[in-house]
Amino acid sequence: MNSFSGKKRITGFLTLLCILLLSTTALAAETTGNDQTVNQVQSENSGTDHQTIQTSTENQTASASTEEIGPGIKKKETEPVKPEEPAKPVYQKGESLGLFSATAYCPGESNGKQSRTYSGTIPQPQHTISADITLLPLGTKVMIDDIVYTVEDIGSGVKGNKIDIFFASRREALDFGRQTKELFAVIEQ
Repeated sequence: MNSFSGKKRITGFLTLLCILLLSTTALAAETTGNDQTVNQVQSENSGTDHQTIQTSTENQTASASTEEIGPGIKKKETEPVKPEEPAKPVYQKGESLGLFSATAYCPGESNGKQSRTYSGTIPQPQHTISADITLLPLGTKVMIDDIVYTVEDIGSGVKGNKIDIFFASRREALDFGRQTKELFAVIEQ
């Protein structure tokens, strides 16, 4: 008797599952304006009508091109979300800090690793300069020829009104040579 009641439970559960599946399919077909009737949907799911199953396969092929995410549920087309870039600060040229003797330096490698600056960062062209930190402390932003540089490094020969500008290559550093540059304070807006 116990096995008979277990079969009833399984049969009842399967019947309930089929009813839910059929009602969900019928609801989806109804909401998308599909011309299929509930009987056609039921016969598709039961697999009794070969012609209806063939039509169902054709609809699935057509729906693949219209991007359906479920039976009769079309995928909404959305534009990919672009991550918002943090707003870059706007800098303005402030007062003159005076004339400085400017030299250039370039990447150096030791043991296959790129050198780091005194402040621990990896130097970047048009960003990193070396300065006397008693005059221009680490993190100070200055403008040279309308480019904003940050003091991130020190040098043994960089004392007083001297700076060392980082360049991407040895060739660029040699081309720069030694020049006199006027440094300006930077006002962040």
